[in-house]
Amino acid sequence: MSQRTRAPGPPLRQALVQHTSQAPSTPRNVATSAQRHPRLSHLTLARRRRAFDPVAFPPAESSMSDPTPRHDNAIDGLRAIAVLAVVIFHVDASLLPGGFSGVDLFFVVSGFVISQSLASRPYDHMGRYLLDFYRRRVLRLLPALLLVLLATFLLSTLFIPRGGGSSEQYDHTGFAAILGISNLVLAWQVKDYFSWGASLNPYLHTWSLGVEEQFYLLFPLLFLIWLRAAKSRVWVRWLLPALAVGSMAFAAWQSTAAPDQAFYLLPARFWELAAGALLYQCIALRTPSRHWQAWALPGLVLVVVGFAFESDLQFPFPGAIATVIGTVMLLAASTAANGEQKKNPLVHVLGSRPLVYVGRLSYSLYLWHWPLLVLLRWTYGLQGVALWAYPVMLFALASASYHWVESPIRNAAVARRARSPIILGAALAAVVASLGIAWAMPHFNEQLSLSRTRDSYVWRTYLHPAWMPVEPINAPSLRGRKLIVTGDSLSTSFRPMTSIAARQFGMELIVISEPGCSFTNLMRADSRECVPARDKALARIEREARPGDIVLLSSLRMQELRGLDWSRGEAQVFQELAMQRTSADAAGAARDAEATLARLQALQVHVIISAPMPVFKSDPFRCSDVFNRMNPACKAGLTVPRAAMEAMRAPQMALLHDLLERYRMLQVWDPLPLLCNEDHCDAMDGTTPLFFDREHLSGHGNRILLPDFERLLLEIGTASGDGPSADPA
Repeated sequence: MSQRTRAPGPPLRQALVQHTSQAPSTPRNVATSAQRHPRLSHLTLARRRRAFDPVAFPPAESSMSDPTPRHDNAIDGLRAIAVLAVVIFHVDASLLPGGFSGVDLFFVVSGFVISQSLASRPYDHMGRYLLDFYRRRVLRLLPALLLVLLATFLLSTLFIPRGGGSSEQYDHTGFAAILGISNLVLAWQVKDYFSWGASLNPYLHTWSLGVEEQFYLLFPLLFLIWLRAAKSRVWVRWLLPALAVGSMAFAAWQSTAAPDQAFYLLPARFWELAAGALLYQCIALRTPSRHWQAWALPGLVLVVVGFAFESDLQFPFPGAIATVIGTVMLLAASTAANGEQKKNPLVHVLGSRPLVYVGRLSYSLYLWHWPLLVLLRWTYGLQGVALWAYPVMLFALASASYHWVESPIRNAAVARRARSPIILGAALAAVVASLGIAWAMPHFNEQLSLSRTRDSYVWRTYLHPAWMPVEPINAPSLRGRKLIVTGDSLSTSFRPMTSIAARQFGMELIVISEPGCSFTNLMRADSRECVPARDKALARIEREARPGDIVLLSSLRMQELRGLDWSRGEAQVFQELAMQRTSADAAGAARDAEATLARLQALQVHVIISAPMPVFKSDPFRCSDVFNRMNPACKAGLTVPRAAMEAMRAPQMALLHDLLERYRMLQVWDPLPLLCNEDHCDAMDGTTPLFFDREHLSGHGNRILLPDFERLLLEIGTASGDGPSADPA
């Protein structure tokens, strides 16, 4: 053979071919072909050898689109087990409490398969080697991913109501998923993977794809170093094991110190992918023994233990250890059985046709399973016919995606012949175009959405637009004063009302909000986590407020009704809520309220505390459309008895009465009588929402309360004279 046709490989490359091509039938078949057909060229024999050999190298000058190594059906079986475990867990975690660790199984398999793929390519030229790897990854992963993400953006825009900050978080996750960095976004969002809010994010599952894609940026170079120098340099053989051990140690620390970051980010997950890669390196340098097939049973037991039992251990370390070790053992067993006529029964089952087919669909199944599930949660709910229709729809979508998108594009002759820079350039263009399309859908929500919540003027609580006129109110005593609104997320839910009032009276509006941190909640002491935010807000008020300014303290001052079991009857649930409050809670609430009011009193400002408003069992924005009213989340209804609300807030109102007697600058503003009739409180004003969700007002609700809030401001202005005092010289 000429030098141009086949460049001599380094010693390790020759060793890899020698050690990994010893399946009994393979050399004999190739040799027999040569004996029967003496004129067969060495190149032809090399191509035949690649058809059998799991890690044989192609000629250095051969096309980069040559077939990849022999396929191991048992690996597809492992993929099938992983994806089915994840789907079952997401449908009903009680059926498979540890099923989410199917992702850990995926990671180990990916490390092994990627190593196999990298070893099967010529590595004489580093640039071509890396570009070819990324070309193959792009063709394998990107088309189906962009299809699912864009379909999810469209379906979310059509059917999922915009829910304020949570919707923006979902959008950011989706945008990041297109770029392969959704795990970075999720790691620093408020809600963790297992929280209620996260279960409604249609892009949550893409975090694991982000971990793998970031692994792909680093690992090919590490593997190339191993291919070139493992035989000649001892430290190269220990590079990947050292990084894996370092990742495990880091995961052990971060899983406790910063569990969300440990769960979502590559540094604490690297060891799982490295485990599969290390197995491959071990097999490449040492012929697998047929006795390794005996590892299949203990490996399967470990995987089943990881899936079947909910562990109190931190994830990913040490919680994922059982799944990772079990997967490594199963991979070792399947590799030892590859090419053997007599296979371990478990390995044989892993390579059975049903599991292999599901395994080949696994990527598309994983991509589609979560958006489809989330869409059902937002609309009809996981009940009745939906539970039976879900698997049918899932497999139909995954099959269509695999057979009509994933496989055709990956195996297209044009894609296989095209040079790597062309493929990567086209991929970049597709990503940019997808980002533009994805960005446009939420921004045109009012034109595209099928939900009644698309009417942002009625539902949302935005600041009143500057271009929209308001009717001024002649109140010289208020002109020039500051209206400072502070508290938790309820302070932002008052934005339409307060921004309109401020413009009408010629006041300056300042909103200081810390979602989740209530100030003077009147029920209990401020939480330790929120004390810094409260003190920061008060410090800003002390810097910016002048005597005569008005401070509105707005916070959630009622117990939430989310997640309660109403099947036991309203009376019993409300009674249990009343019993939860202790004398220590009451004392802490009074102490913190007085401390806050004392600091504000020293500023000579006027203080308004909003009295507790009604709270509801269901979210109006989730229960106002024909396609979501039957959802189990809406079963409790959008109405609560007024008597129950009055009983729930009685202790808070008593504390407010005491505070009124002690602080002359204090006013209490009570919206409840405007939001409830004599018998009940309703979240809807006919077909128009008074509340956006269980606790926060809607835009329409703000405008209902506006006249009464204007009245209160006029009373304060009239009682306090001619406006704010001049700044001190």
